[in-house]
Formats: sequence, C-alpha cells, structure tokens
Amino acid sequence: MCAIDALGMPPMLGVDATISSADPTDGQPITVEFRGGRTTWEPATAAVVVVVPTVDGPAADICCPLLDFFASRTAAQAWVDKNPGQPAVVLTAAQAERTGREIFQPLLTKRQHRRPSIVDDRRRR
Repeated sequence: MCAIDALGMPPMLGVDATISSADPTDGQPITVEFRGGRTTWEPATAAVVVVVPTVDGPAADICCPLLDFFASRTAAQAWVDKNPGQPAVVLTAAQAERTGREIFQPLLTKRQHRRPSIVDDRRRR
C-alpha cells in the first residue's frame, strides 16, 4: 500500500488506525497514529515523497510503488535528487495527510471526488 493510500484510509473509514512503515533509504521505523481525530507521527520529522504521474494508467502501476514515507524531509529530498527521472514532490506530514484525505474520504460519501491539490500544484510549475 502506498503512503497516500495508507494515510487516506482512516479518514475515509472514520476509524482509528496505526500505520507502520520504514524509511526506504535506511530502514528507520515510521509510525503514524490516528486516534480520536488526532494524528501523531514518529518521528515528527517524517515526510512523504509523491511521484507525480506523467503517463496515464492505473495508479497502482504508475505511481504507488514510488510513494513512500521517509524519516525526514532531508532523506526524502535526497531520494528525489538521486532519482531525477521521477517527477516528485516532498510533502510534509500535514500535506500528506491532507492529500490522502482529499483522495479517499469522498469515496464513501456523496461528495464529488476532486483531483488532489498537490497534483494540481505540481502541474502548474
């Protein structure tokens, strides 16, 4: 499951949850807790890399394998810099949570699904 999918599930389902991951560069554990409407990240410096799709196709094939949690913005940016062929953006914890919520929360409601703001922001650059 990609980082944004994982962050979108608790708001979509309206449940508490624990997400456990590891920084792909050094294996440092990363935990995101959803409890009673509050979210905590360990480490608090964690960030998420989002690869912006440049081709059409199923998200699971074209971008999900490259949406990861990192222990820090520095580690995330280093990964982006080492992979210049992947158009990517580093999201703070708050930005990643918002993106997951914007994508998934509307799926179980009657609200219209809209393109997440992070994708629109990236394409304007």
